[in-house]
Amino acid sequence: MARKPIPKNIREQVYRKCNGHCAYCGCELEYKEMQVDHVTSVFYYNGTNDIDNLLPSCRMCNFYKSTFTLDEFRKNLETLHERLRKPFIYRLALKYGLIEEHKNKVVFYFEKEKEK
Repeated sequence: MARKPIPKNIREQVYRKCNGHCAYCGCELEYKEMQVDHVTSVFYYNGTNDIDNLLPSCRMCNFYKSTFTLDEFRKNLETLHERLRKPFIYRLALKYGLIEEHKNKVVFYFEKEKEK
């Protein structure tokens, strides 16, 4: 079943929620590049198209978040370095100090903005 497109007036409201930034990574978004993410997945968790369940997202964050909950998305981001360590080339780059790992807790942009 094809998903119904989100009306322009709703998309504009979603865009304004984070003042033109991705709700997750915080990068600046052009309106035309914004993807609308369902915080609670419609497909897996019966999420809704209500404005409260929609956040602006860049393509990368929306793709990686997929149908994950916010907690699952956060955990997957915080453990990326563990999956990256598998390829030899990554371990070699670490060994030579060409890259650094930072084991930070992930706080999404929209969470930081709420605190202000």
